[in-house]
Amino acid sequence: MKTLQDAWDWYESTIKNLQRMKRLSIRHWNDESMQNASIWKDENFKQLEASVIEQETIQAIEPLNDLGVLVLFSVFEAAVRDHLVDVIKPLVNSLDHPILRAAAEDALEGIRQGSFSNKVLTPLQEQRRITSEMSDKVRQVRDYRTWIAHGKRQPRPLQIVSLTAEVAFGRLKDFLDALGIVVEAELVERTGSGDLIDKQESEAPQ
Repeated sequence: MKTLQDAWDWYESTIKNLQRMKRLSIRHWNDESMQNASIWKDENFKQLEASVIEQETIQAIEPLNDLGVLVLFSVFEAAVRDHLVDVIKPLVNSLDHPILRAAAEDALEGIRQGSFSNKVLTPLQEQRRITSEMSDKVRQVRDYRTWIAHGKRQPRPLQIVSLTAEVAFGRLKDFLDALGIVVEAELVERTGSGDLIDKQESEAPQ
């Protein structure tokens, strides 16, 4: 997944198809009109009971929201770090003084690998590139993602706010928009075979 939109499309497609399977098991699987359907000749389905499909689908759907938040933030964080590195690296390379160059390299490494809160959110907020409200909303997504990634350990810290994947996507998209970072791939050209190609990739130096 290259963009935040890619991650959101994955989440939506996954949950929609799981919900369809659940509906299929509850409303259609044992319908008499299905008795002679070709699906029963398929080894993947011929012995499958509706109750099993329903149970397994429910189990699959249950953690999907949290997994969605985790994936969305991971893609978002990579996009922000990469964008800032691309903006700052030419400035670092233009510095001649060794002390300034070393300090700038340290700052660049902080953006690449350092704390997202301290090295990215706080400086952007202090420079008024983002509002404190936006910064706090993104921190909440990050904190919830981290809690999920570490196994949702109890007791749950008071600052951890439960978020839906949809709310997380909206907050992260607003942040990317504020920084002018592309949320979805620019698919604007077609090859001779009719395939879409990524505008950014097509414009990259060969």
